[in-house]
Amino acid sequence: MPLLSVDEAFGELLHRLELNQSRVALASQRYNAVKATIEGALPGKTLRQVGSFQRKTKIRPVGLGDQLDVDAVVSFGRFTHYAPPNSAGTTPSKALDIVRRALSSNQTYRVMPQEQDHPVVRLQYADQMAIELIPAYEDYTGQHPRGPNEPACYIVGTASGSWRPADYDYDAQIISVLNALSKSKLVPTIKLAKAYSRHVTVPLKSFHIEVLVANIIPPTVTAWESKNYSYGYPHLIASFLSQVPYFVTKPATLQGSYSPPVNSDLSVSTLSSVGAFLAGRAEVAWRLCADKSAAALAGWRDFFGELFPSSEEGIGWAQALHR
Repeated sequence: MPLLSVDEAFGELLHRLELNQSRVALASQRYNAVKATIEGALPGKTLRQVGSFQRKTKIRPVGLGDQLDVDAVVSFGRFTHYAPPNSAGTTPSKALDIVRRALSSNQTYRVMPQEQDHPVVRLQYADQMAIELIPAYEDYTGQHPRGPNEPACYIVGTASGSWRPADYDYDAQIISVLNALSKSKLVPTIKLAKAYSRHVTVPLKSFHIEVLVANIIPPTVTAWESKNYSYGYPHLIASFLSQVPYFVTKPATLQGSYSPPVNSDLSVSTLSSVGAFLAGRAEVAWRLCADKSAAALAGWRDFFGELFPSSEEGIGWAQALHR
């Protein structure tokens, strides 16, 4: 019986990284219930999903477990100017209190104690699911201008008690655009990069990885397509790892986004070490890309860890494709 090919194995790996659909359905049900509570208790305010769910870049939790976090913005509406000093206005802490009081009207919800360095309202469920609510305003001051068909930038609270931009909707939009320009290869490569970073415990935050991949993969795909290169996900992850050292030491942003640059709160020295490590791993990945023997599958399994299918696992999966 034929063994699973490397390309088929990467397809199965991506399948394994997808979220448990029953958990996604439950998360959606709970999100809609919270939305109804917030919008019912706070007329004029709206709840909108943001984060990796919005960008379609979330991967299944470690160990294929059921822990699941959903991020959502509680939009307080548009604002056109900041309150002058010593005058009445809504501070981030006041906005948090408003959201917490709205949720307290429904005894279903278990609101977690406020963390000083994490200015969100967190709902924790007994089955390891959580919803984090981020109070925000849509910025119409002119400080973060947008075209007529582009989403407004939000401002959200910081741990220091000030407001800062957070371009959630634009970031999701640009990831979607770049994915289309990349022949729908960007989002899957983001998931692979997240899975690999988790396997080797690279200390880069999830959104930081997304931005790095989004800055590297689209031009790579464009260049390879123009030269009619034959490539797959093994080549894309190898290319990402080999290029990331040139990007990782600088604060990362998505082009046109007002979201603050990200660096995973790491020093340049630490980021440089991360880049050097990933460059070394890129060499291994490129060797595996060139390996046409049956050993390549075992090599990639060693590279990604046990989540990557073995040939024994893969036989049944490959057969299932043709049933």
